[in-house]
Formats: sequence, structure tokens, C-alpha cells
Amino acid sequence: MSNLKAITLNDVPDDVLGELLVEICRAAEVIACECPGYVARLLRQVRAFRQYTMNCIEQFPADAETHLWLAEQARKVENILFQTMMELMYKEGLIDEAQQIALDKLSDRTRELVLKQLGMV
Repeated sequence: MSNLKAITLNDVPDDVLGELLVEICRAAEVIACECPGYVARLLRQVRAFRQYTMNCIEQFPADAETHLWLAEQARKVENILFQTMMELMYKEGLIDEAQQIALDKLSDRTRELVLKQLGMV
């Protein structure tokens, strides 16, 4: 178990989380291992699905109970993916004990991988 203090989705404003996920996806696309970006993309998709189900409640009131259930299930998956992303970033040294995310380290990792591939390291 990591020393990372549990951060919940409720701790992160939606706009900040959205921007963070986009940046993780962009940064991870250029490294050999895309796991952080892949998890971030999954999280974005689940968030979009949850929003979609909430819109369905307004459009299809007769099915509100089903859509509320779907939205709640999506929220659970969203929480699991968020915690997974945070722990993965911690394990990879992309988030520190103070819970500061260091996206610039992804760039450092990218440079190191490229130099390795070129045989310069």
C-alpha cells in the first residue's frame, strides 16, 4: 500500500480533473508505456457515460430509475479508475507525497526513452 493519502473525485473540481486527464493523455501518448494515458482515457469515457445517463433522465423520465442506477454504477467505476490513476501516478513517481502532480516528469521520461532508443544513454 502506498503512502498516498486517499483523494476522492469530490476533492477535484470537474474542470480541473478534465484538464488534468487531457494533459495526462497528451503526455502519455509519447512514452513507450501508455498506462497513465490509457487509464485517463477510460476515466474520461466513464465520466462522459455518467453525464449521458443523467441527460437521459431528463429526456426519458419513465426510465429515470434505470438511468439513476446506471449513473450510480458509473460513479463507482469512476471512483475506482480515479484512485487507480492516482496510485499509478504515485508508483511511477508522477505524484509526490504532497499530492502534487508532476506532468513534467512524463516529458523527462519521454526524453530518456528516446535517448535510449537512439543508443545515446
